[in-house]
Amino acid sequence: MSVTVLDLPRQQHAARTSFKVELFAGNNFAACDWPSIADERDLQMYIFQSREFLELWTSTIGKANSIEAFLLVVRNSSGEPVLYLPLAIETKFNVRILHFMDCGVADYNAPILKAGLSLSRGEFKSLWERALTLLPGFDVVDLTKIAGDVSGAVNPLTNLDCTPHRESGHSLLIKGNGTAAGNASVGLRRKLDREYRKISERGAVEFVVNPAGDLAGAVTEKLFALKRQKYKQTNIPDFLAFPGVADFYRAVVSEKWIGKIGHLSALLIDNAVVSAHLGYIGRGSFYYIFPAYDESFGRYRPGHLLLRELIDRSAQQENETFDFGIGDEAYKAAWADHHLPLYDHEYAITTAGRVYLQMRRIRRFVKSSGIRSWFRRTG
Repeated sequence: MSVTVLDLPRQQHAARTSFKVELFAGNNFAACDWPSIADERDLQMYIFQSREFLELWTSTIGKANSIEAFLLVVRNSSGEPVLYLPLAIETKFNVRILHFMDCGVADYNAPILKAGLSLSRGEFKSLWERALTLLPGFDVVDLTKIAGDVSGAVNPLTNLDCTPHRESGHSLLIKGNGTAAGNASVGLRRKLDREYRKISERGAVEFVVNPAGDLAGAVTEKLFALKRQKYKQTNIPDFLAFPGVADFYRAVVSEKWIGKIGHLSALLIDNAVVSAHLGYIGRGSFYYIFPAYDESFGRYRPGHLLLRELIDRSAQQENETFDFGIGDEAYKAAWADHHLPLYDHEYAITTAGRVYLQMRRIRRFVKSSGIRSWFRRTG
């Protein structure tokens, strides 16, 4: 499927250029020449919108949830693509919701941009309104975790009427000399040195990175088990039980993709996994996404030890950024030196959409107010 709308004139310098919007089916990556993470064109992007990531997403999470996926491409008057945006329509409670290809596995949502592209608020809103008319009918727009910038360029989605997201992104900019000091103090590194010596007394210590074969599978499943244990202890719904999520993560670190866009690592004591991490790599960035550790070793800070190892290796491999992803946890502040604001944009199109948003606001209020726990204590 491809739909083209011609000539959206720029509100300023209209004679200089105009834009064309195209919409493709969500699995038609070849037809629209969707960029891969290793694309040599001068593009600004996060891995979450790369062709590899989206292909895995549509074949696992998208398929498992019967989500309709769409690929939006904006071209300039010369026919050159200047903006790529993945979108999806999901049906919940008979309400059709427009959102990103995400469902919790993408930390930052943004378009892929041609370097140097600059759109005014009015220009982007005109493009956005045209894009919405190309999509099949839906009840509500629900865009979350809109990144404030894309590799330093303003994210044009922030021109929509946005509100701050409840959490932010954090990253460490690695210096050109192969070091990654960031905000980490000398005292923190010394403390981790002591923890490493202590944990070494428990057995033979080994860091494994991108293991192959049976070990890769064993590390992945142990990571899942540790995550599920933490979800249960903290009374948080099991994210891995969401349809397609576990399959997505397994695919990311499968033999085909490990070391290319997926990254798997672990800290072993006598060949037993005591901390592990699954993340992404690409375009000079390491994405720290899905960590867990064995709480029986918690006093040795095994998660922090693995994190330090990954930061140091990332610097040695000449990555430019160690990205901690979304979340305002204290340990990120100890390392990160860059803050990425995130935003949300929601808008009801129909009565069903307005009811959906209102019910969600009520659920969030109940959750944040502690009313449920009060009823449990007094019931």
